[in-house]
Amino acid sequence: MKTRITITLICCIALFACSEKDIIPNQKEKPGQGDKSNMQYGIRWQIGNNNDLGEHCFDAEGLKASFGVGSTPGTSDFDSIYPWSEVKRCNLRKEGGKTIITYDNEPGFSLDGSNGDVFVRIPKFYVKKYSENGYEYRVISAKGTKPHPAFIENGKEIDAVYISAFEGYIDENGKMRSIADKIPTSNIVPKQFLDAAKARGRGYTLYDMRTLDMLYTLVAVEFGCRNTGVIFGHGIADFRQPIEKEWDKEQTYYSTKNEKKTNSITCKRQWRDVIIEGSNICICNGSQKDILTFAKCTSKKKRKKTETYYFDGPAIDINTDCFIGNCAQRTNWTETCTAPHNSKTGRANMVTPHLTTENRNPMRYRWIENIVGNIWHLMPDVTFKDLQMYVCDNIDDYDMYKTEPPYRKVGEPLPENNDNGDFILIDRPGKNFWITSLIDDSGISFGKEWNKNLTSRQAFGAYYYLSKGLTIIANGGGFDHGYRCNMLTNRAWIRSDKKWHLYGARLIYKPIE
Repeated sequence: MKTRITITLICCIALFACSEKDIIPNQKEKPGQGDKSNMQYGIRWQIGNNNDLGEHCFDAEGLKASFGVGSTPGTSDFDSIYPWSEVKRCNLRKEGGKTIITYDNEPGFSLDGSNGDVFVRIPKFYVKKYSENGYEYRVISAKGTKPHPAFIENGKEIDAVYISAFEGYIDENGKMRSIADKIPTSNIVPKQFLDAAKARGRGYTLYDMRTLDMLYTLVAVEFGCRNTGVIFGHGIADFRQPIEKEWDKEQTYYSTKNEKKTNSITCKRQWRDVIIEGSNICICNGSQKDILTFAKCTSKKKRKKTETYYFDGPAIDINTDCFIGNCAQRTNWTETCTAPHNSKTGRANMVTPHLTTENRNPMRYRWIENIVGNIWHLMPDVTFKDLQMYVCDNIDDYDMYKTEPPYRKVGEPLPENNDNGDFILIDRPGKNFWITSLIDDSGISFGKEWNKNLTSRQAFGAYYYLSKGLTIIANGGGFDHGYRCNMLTNRAWIRSDKKWHLYGARLIYKPIE
């Protein structure tokens, strides 16, 4: 009755458009595509069967989608189906109190910020989530009784949600931007990210749980698979964070000499080649908290016992307490790295001896780059207090670490897990906490149960994190998180004073002015 979809490693495509009353576009389009507007496209999986990753159902039955790798494009039967057909990359900028939109096929569109920030427009659609006859369903349609909660603000429907194409970079004016060729901002406390998003004006905030749930539903239905690691891998996930002497016992990544005003650092020869030319590096002095620079590795020189890395940017003083590691990679690296991917959906294909293919490459889904891997995305709308979840449903009211109204209590306290799993990053049963079911809420994708006897290729392939106290979520995984990077990996460990080079953020915009 249903046709199971095999995920192949190629790519999918998408185009789209629409406008709101406060946005000036070049044309106005409405949801629905003729006789397709009443069709329903779904995914279902067997409840309790961790080996069932899902299958297309209803009008999605028989449709196919494939993910791109390197120069190989993929295909998607959903490119002509709403809402996928109207998902589109664009610039957003303010002019005369209005938000101006320029699509990427129009004059003036730019990735560098000269015509505004780079976003991806997701048009309003309707979703049903339910369980029936032993299956769990997610079903998308152009029409329905109630749109996905991401398209409701202050009780009113909005026509679209704009997700930043790139991870957040905070400029010299303290405003979060989405533009190409920037190192995503990190190493500041969570509230500073939310303040930088709000500094853009009303309607701007951080990527949140409702948007995640909406985007995950688009991905899962398109590919007929609930496990995003199986669909597109884990993004930039197998690089190395700068590690202090406590963990780097042999001080392999420490400088071997003292140098003044230099753009190079020499370390012991490393057995694992994770710092590659063209990638970004982080140099610390004695502690991870003392960051000297984020820079691009422009070249490197290998010797018998040492290796020298050359980097761009200002020259710095290096001493033998300095150590090196990776950091978040530059925005738009998907199409500027040494083996890029240039279409809307796919991953790059850089090849190095010690980095696994699925874990080393920047990726994007319909132009949205690194929705997994590279840097964790802090979320403003979900707070946990002693394992109890509280959620806010209006972006105007977002405030980090809040549990009072309008934040609402969701369900009962959830199980605790402070275990970060297998540091060796070997995907084997018995070591990691893999989510097997999600809480029952229309706009939330957060785990409620786990099974340690699985691997990342089973069930959702997402890791479960939750600690006591007052915490918020970091989503998706970072550049060293390996096969645990997943759209539904939500690390609910983040306290108000936490800042780290692995924690960043992403913008969204909703037309509510």
